[in-house]
Amino acid sequence: MIIIVSHTKGGVGKSTISFNLATALNSKYNIEVIDLDFQKTLTYLNEYRKEPLIVKNFDNDDEFKKYITKDSDQRISIIDVGGFDSTRNRIAMIMADLIITPVSDSSTELLGLMKFEKILKEMSEIAEEDIPVKILLNNINPQKKDLEDLKKFIAKTPLFSLLKSTTPTRAAYDKALGKGLGILEYKPDAKAGLEMQKLIHEIEVIIKEKING
Repeated sequence: MIIIVSHTKGGVGKSTISFNLATALNSKYNIEVIDLDFQKTLTYLNEYRKEPLIVKNFDNDDEFKKYITKDSDQRISIIDVGGFDSTRNRIAMIMADLIITPVSDSSTELLGLMKFEKILKEMSEIAEEDIPVKILLNNINPQKKDLEDLKKFIAKTPLFSLLKSTTPTRAAYDKALGKGLGILEYKPDAKAGLEMQKLIHEIEVIIKEKING
């Protein structure tokens, strides 16, 4: 199974979400992390771990194609793609079973989603089927309530659907990452842990639905 964390807009928390998904699911599933981000954030974070995750990097598109075409239900590949459009990223998204797109409450977020929607439509035409995306409200101000414009755009866009879970801004995420830990491995912030547990539960429901057909 292939889970992609993707957005053409940078700075929305793709690597943070990818890392936390991987560390949270690793005890239950055969998890492999694919780091397609040129910054290699996940690769570097993994070096801090006492029990490293399986993190793979690919030097060219052909190597990546060989890997991704051997996908099976016996493993879950979590792929962190960079905030840019590329052949390799498009291959990953076309092959994905689940695409998660973190979206913040930034004033530029609507523009970023509009650009991403255009790319998704192009890829859907190539794949000859819709490529749906689950939108995650991530790194949002816990006090901010006015997200109606963003939610309305997501609701009226056929390729987008909103996850019920949200992951608000919490200082604990940076502290945990600095130790090579996912937020569920880092105990001090109960709120962040509870929010991540809700997201993981929602993702696991989707995983089971995909695997069981």
